[in-house]
Amino acid sequence: MKLHINGTELFFDTAGSELDSTAGFSQKPTMIILHGGPGFDHTYLRPWLDPISDFARLIYIDQRGCGRSQRHSQEYYQLGIMADDIFLFCKELDIERPIVLGQSFGGFVALSIAHRHPGFTAGIILFDTSPAWTGGYDLDALEQMVGGERGKELREIAYRESTGQATEGELKRFEQEIMPLYWHQGYRQEYIDAMYNNPLVNMDIAMYMMEMLSKEYDLRPHLQQIQVPALVLQGRYDWVTPMVGAQEMAEKIPHAQLHIFEHSGHMVFMEEQEELVSVIKQWIGSL
Repeated sequence: MKLHINGTELFFDTAGSELDSTAGFSQKPTMIILHGGPGFDHTYLRPWLDPISDFARLIYIDQRGCGRSQRHSQEYYQLGIMADDIFLFCKELDIERPIVLGQSFGGFVALSIAHRHPGFTAGIILFDTSPAWTGGYDLDALEQMVGGERGKELREIAYRESTGQATEGELKRFEQEIMPLYWHQGYRQEYIDAMYNNPLVNMDIAMYMMEMLSKEYDLRPHLQQIQVPALVLQGRYDWVTPMVGAQEMAEKIPHAQLHIFEHSGHMVFMEEQEELVSVIKQWIGSL
């Protein structure tokens, strides 16, 4: 499905009913799910997050410039605009007080929504994400994981990718040699193949926004202003969006709760899916 909003066209898909037939057809909360990247679409998160639809109606959105949503020129790829897209999307569909889950880059958007539109959400789930990209990856951890001269080479490639400077050849090495390290122990090649062989992946927005974010994205000074409940989810071995960012969000957002997944890297939803669903269910029940 597509919706014209805020000068763009957003593709979205849903999972789960709005009503809970096991509880007298009471209304379930609505959860907006924002994918990472930038440049990927929502499909890599499915079917991993679909079990949440047992207790919340899920709306997966391809953000502007991503997946099946409309492409734009670069000046329209900004976090503030993307945050407003989601706010106006919900207004158009009469979705009141949604929960917004943002994974990785999607968490940048979710946090921006909470900052720009106070009181709009019932809560936010900040999932393997960061309040700033000015520091980027934990390159020391990456280099130590790989070791030797190859570790130094991959460190440089990861730095160039994270700042939007990587060449086509470096991006290919990133996919082949660095992406497997997004997992702590559950890596399978078919997962990466499915992500990168997706014809809807938009590397143009990825490289442009990574360069911009490395210079401009920093919401750390505003964390104490976030007044909605926040669930911060973090893989113990995640060097992509390092633990320090999760801890800072949990400490500074007034109504935040931190849950660490002890056997995961950046792909918690694949490595510890059952625990993830259980933690989210418990948190939603506490709202």
